[in-house]
Amino acid sequence: MKIIKRKIVLSLMLLVTVVITQAQSLTMPEASQDASITQRLGISDVTIKYNSPGAHGRKIFGGIIPYNVIWRAGANENTTIHFSHDAMVEGKKIKAGTYGLYMIPGKEKFEILFSKFYKSWGTTLPTESETVLKVSVSPEKIAFQEWLGYSFTDRSSDKLVAVLEWSDIRVPFKIEFDITKIVIDNSIAELKGQAGFSGTSYMQLAAYCLNNNTQLEEAMTWIDISISRKKTFSNLKVKADLLLKKGQNEEAKKLMEEAFPLGNIWELNTYGYTLLNEDNTKEAIKIFTFNIEKHSNHHLEWRFIDSLGEAYLKDGNNKLASKYYKKAKEKAPATQDAYFDAILSQIK
Repeated sequence: MKIIKRKIVLSLMLLVTVVITQAQSLTMPEASQDASITQRLGISDVTIKYNSPGAHGRKIFGGIIPYNVIWRAGANENTTIHFSHDAMVEGKKIKAGTYGLYMIPGKEKFEILFSKFYKSWGTTLPTESETVLKVSVSPEKIAFQEWLGYSFTDRSSDKLVAVLEWSDIRVPFKIEFDITKIVIDNSIAELKGQAGFSGTSYMQLAAYCLNNNTQLEEAMTWIDISISRKKTFSNLKVKADLLLKKGQNEEAKKLMEEAFPLGNIWELNTYGYTLLNEDNTKEAIKIFTFNIEKHSNHHLEWRFIDSLGEAYLKDGNNKLASKYYKKAKEKAPATQDAYFDAILSQIK
């Protein structure tokens, strides 16, 4: 019995010692510290998480990182890459999700591997069956970089290049998203929720399709739903622009005439400049004039009188251009005097 009691006491003391040891553990810096980088394209994100080792005078590729052997593309835990939506890597499809990111370095080519297991320790390398995608890219020579790092370069609206840089080597691989499809699919899904109660949401989706010249028939359905909820300058203009795409110019013109009285001062001014940029100066003058008359007591009225002066100047009517620039100067703060004086001095 005494022996049993002694064993119990010793076990409890050992347990207490372990607990105390764990409780006294301090947070200390790692040799290869955690790092992450995220980039958004449209509504899609790419995130790479890794540990960043230093070269410390060592030969890296072909040295501590052998050629033709799978490498964790970082240090400690395996490097991971997350795609918020389905993507393309070097022209090959990959599903949305998080993947272990590995590389097989070579003198002429680097193979990049995406493993379906992303919680592995870095030395637990993926098998062929665990690798969901493998692509081959060409490394590039760069100025020496002490610390391993990732970055995103060459960004456009739907693609970018992810880059690993370490020592004197740069490893780029291209990532693409079908942004238009992703945005439309996501919007349709969101319309089934709370966003679907708002006519503005249907207008946003219709306008997105219009601006990207896609699914225009569906866009017409969505804009009609928006208008049925409440007519606004914005949704009537979107429908008018959709009608113009279909060559229904007269219907579009009538719709814009219905929209004018509903526009606020900024919407009308923006629309006026749209017309001005399309060299439709007569209609732009009409819009700017209507805007000034409708909002004659606005505290920024001078800005919109300035817009009318600009339209007359583009129309070649220097007399009226000068008149409205002078009127705008009278209403504008003194800080704008130099701006108006410079313009008026050039009008003959």
